[in-house]
Amino acid sequence: MKKNIEVRYNVLSDSLFKLIKEKLESEDFPWYFLKNSAYPDNKELVKQRYLNYSFYHLVLNDKNITSNYFDVTNAISLVLKDSFKLKTSYDLFRLRWGMTTSLNMTYKNTPHTDMLTPHKVILFYLSKSDGKTYFYDKEHNIIDSILPKENSAILFDGLIRHSSSKPVEFARRIVLNINLKETV
Repeated sequence: MKKNIEVRYNVLSDSLFKLIKEKLESEDFPWYFLKNSAYPDNKELVKQRYLNYSFYHLVLNDKNITSNYFDVTNAISLVLKDSFKLKTSYDLFRLRWGMTTSLNMTYKNTPHTDMLTPHKVILFYLSKSDGKTYFYDKEHNIIDSILPKENSAILFDGLIRHSSSKPVEFARRIVLNINLKETV
């Protein structure tokens, strides 16, 4: 499936990357608790919901700004959009920082799609982590995975089911989730 996933490395300039890394890894950044990291499309897959938690910071939702961190996050999203050469007809719909923390064991979060309508997803990995992103077929079988690398990003069709996973060797995994819809 990797042919359906585009990957870019060292996507942000050193100064922008350092700025956002310092902000998001500081003790002052406002993270919010989410008891289920994704809304499951198959209830049978959520057997241990208490392990499926994560933290988030919503920046833009349905084109509405929801955070004081919009300017810097939007700047990152525009750099990434250009890096993947997405047409200007793709509009930012949602910007959401996500953080999963270690359970000291392997755990995959719930497979999901971010929206039910056609869209593109860019995931920007803030730092190196062993918490992979998994991709699934319609029967929820794993068909591919991506290991997060610092300052890298991936682009894929948002209708492909995917999930995050908890890091084991690292304390946390921080990702910017960018959802884009094509306008007509």
